[in-house]
Amino acid sequence: MQFPVARPDAEPSFLWWLQNDLLSVAESNLGLRDQSKKIYQPAFDIHGPRLINTPTFDGAFAQLSPNAAGYWPTAVYELAHETVHLLNPTAANTNWLEEGIAVAFSVFALDHYNLSAQRPTSGSYVEALVLVQDLPDGPFPTARRVREVAGALNAVSYEQLTDIVPWHDQSKLRQLATRCVPR
Repeated sequence: MQFPVARPDAEPSFLWWLQNDLLSVAESNLGLRDQSKKIYQPAFDIHGPRLINTPTFDGAFAQLSPNAAGYWPTAVYELAHETVHLLNPTAANTNWLEEGIAVAFSVFALDHYNLSAQRPTSGSYVEALVLVQDLPDGPFPTARRVREVAGALNAVSYEQLTDIVPWHDQSKLRQLATRCVPR
């Protein structure tokens, strides 16, 4: 895949194409997104990366960081992460499972587009990634099953996780189902 020479913030059409391609790749790996929510064009802001819901919660978009505005690998990494959150947008912090899947998808996306690798550096993102990489069937197959059972990664309960992967470490499953406040 050939990325534009221009910075990501100077290529809104390509960025929009990239958002839609990432949604397609995420859906093929994790299951279909919530079709009742409209996905809007990604934007850049000093407070990014994060997911922004519309005021009426009928849609959402990825808000990327100033670092992503100037460097395609960072833009892909952040946009891929937020794309997982766009599958089932929520207004609150999500759980460890969704954060870990989002980080795993970011790493996967960089490889998918043959871009230089990046890894999380923040403690909670590193921890969330380790938690999902340790899932017996792997992060994506487990995430797909969770979304089939619970409807959304952020909606899964500990009890549902124990039904999905009963042979896995129960303390890790308990943590995956709890709220993750990134630090």
